[in-house]
Amino acid sequence: MFYAQDHTRKNCQTLIVAALALTVSVIGHANATTVQDSSKPVTVYYMNGINNSEVQAQTSTIALFNRLRESPKFAGLVNNQQVSLRTLYNPSSPLLGDVYELDAQASIQDTALIATKARLDAESLNASYDAQDYETLRRAIFNEEIFKANQTYKAKKFSVFNFISKAGKRSISEYEQLGEEIRGAILNGEKVILVTHSQGNYLAQGIYANLYQDATVGSSLANNLHVVGVANVAGTTPSGDYITIPNDNAVYFAHGFVQGGKPMSSNFNAQFANGEPLSGFWESKAQRQNDTLNHGFIETYLSARINDNAELVPHSPAIVEDEVDTVTGEYKTIYSSILEKVNRGLTILFA
Repeated sequence: MFYAQDHTRKNCQTLIVAALALTVSVIGHANATTVQDSSKPVTVYYMNGINNSEVQAQTSTIALFNRLRESPKFAGLVNNQQVSLRTLYNPSSPLLGDVYELDAQASIQDTALIATKARLDAESLNASYDAQDYETLRRAIFNEEIFKANQTYKAKKFSVFNFISKAGKRSISEYEQLGEEIRGAILNGEKVILVTHSQGNYLAQGIYANLYQDATVGSSLANNLHVVGVANVAGTTPSGDYITIPNDNAVYFAHGFVQGGKPMSSNFNAQFANGEPLSGFWESKAQRQNDTLNHGFIETYLSARINDNAELVPHSPAIVEDEVDTVTGEYKTIYSSILEKVNRGLTILFA
């Protein structure tokens, strides 16, 4: 309802063939410099936000992988390894179902955030750790608290007419099922990067917390799973890596203001290549490209569209960072920050 959509492709079979072709292309990257030699396979998952069909989510997966191929560091890390891209599909609910889910997820998260702060404040733990260790501790405690909050919420009895609570239970069941695929990948010896968009960040919270409690993968989770949040509506992120632009009106207006969510602060200032800021409401038709809220995974965060031939087309005019690259003297695109975070995750997982 509030969120800009990726473009639906007409032929799902074309996407599958394209995905396979991209995978082969990355594996056989001839100019890649080997940064890390490991026998561990790498799986990059993409998980969508609300109101996306499975084909739309798959389209975003391929667009992401196309961008990853542009990074020499990524190509180097995965050189001579088996690389897979997969869509971890967050199913959409009809009518206002997805919006109700967001309401419930925000409420559950508030409970966990309050409990986390209470535990940290009770022992004045911020005085005992440096900033980095304190943040690691805070995330660990939050994983426990969001797990408890979800389980408590799931066990409650609600009226059949309480649509928000019903949607909340449904979303918990969804991330439990989706988490099983990631758990299986880790147990299969794979290193996993999970790139989440919008509501997918709430699901990532639940997935990570569930796996954190799992005796089979929990103790080594940080060494096997890295989450990169994009357009993060949630108030935290499991691995500390996310990117949200301040002009994302779906995150900060529709969810943060209207629905009462508490998204993390924006951490990437962007503007158009001609110097105009991303306003969201007053941009020209060419600038908006069907993404008035500056929220679309492809349209804004990857700064590109996919045309009817399933080809990645640059956003026109390009959306760029408001800082100039000190080496090239050129503006950085928004997606370059996403690639940097994915590369950072791979470096951590293979350390």
